[in-house]
Amino acid sequence: MGAPVVFSGTLRRLLALLVHVHEKHLKEKKRLEENKTLLAKNNELRDRHRGERCFILGAGSSIKKQDLKKLKGEVVISVSNTFVHPDYPIFRPRYHVLPPIVTHSMYEAEKIVKWLKEMEEKTLDAEMFFHTGDRGLIEENGLFKDRSIYWVEYATWDGSADTPIDLSKVPLLWSVSELAITVALFMGFESVYLLGFDHDWFNGPLVYFYDEKKEHAMQPDKDKLAFADSEFQMRRHAEIFKKYKYLYGISKNIYNANADPESYVDVFPKVDYHSLFR
Repeated sequence: MGAPVVFSGTLRRLLALLVHVHEKHLKEKKRLEENKTLLAKNNELRDRHRGERCFILGAGSSIKKQDLKKLKGEVVISVSNTFVHPDYPIFRPRYHVLPPIVTHSMYEAEKIVKWLKEMEEKTLDAEMFFHTGDRGLIEENGLFKDRSIYWVEYATWDGSADTPIDLSKVPLLWSVSELAITVALFMGFESVYLLGFDHDWFNGPLVYFYDEKKEHAMQPDKDKLAFADSEFQMRRHAEIFKKYKYLYGISKNIYNANADPESYVDVFPKVDYHSLFR
């Protein structure tokens, strides 16, 4: 019987590295296959609300001037931190949409998880939309286990107006509002009304209907947003408005029901919010 093979320390480390790389590759392959299955589930949403109307609720300060209780009984799509609105339990949004969290966040995981836990409680039974890149954080922390979750994936966009609506290939975002409108169009709503889409970056980086220091678990830090100067915001909003024009061009059924008469968001026809309930 031959003598046992003895590996040098360097060779052992190399073998361990190869095993680690192989296991990581298998894990990534499994994750991608799981994501593919999860993304296919989105097909059940296509045209789910054909012929209906919906309201997409943004976090702009203008909604402080609107009676959101009127939304009770309507299909509402809320976004990000809008669940802190005092009337949220009254109009109970059917859906809640998030931008990519982990990949673009400037905050540590502990703060993100705290925010998501508050969101889980206060969004009640809303069906959630998350980026596949956030699956690990959400599943590892046992979040939204008893909720309907739809996962979305992003893709580069060449600016083509002919790009089809596909939740597994959403053109990259500059604002969660873009994803919320995309979701609404995918579900076939006949009319989509936007609330709180102020885009008034020139009034400051953190202008919302709520106090971000008191009503946001992550408490956004203005110092971390120092890079978002006027040039950055103008370039960013040019891209957002370009996306808005693409989305509006698909069916021209999106309306700005913003309470701010001075709003410079001119991509969508302006309608009077109160007239929608007469």
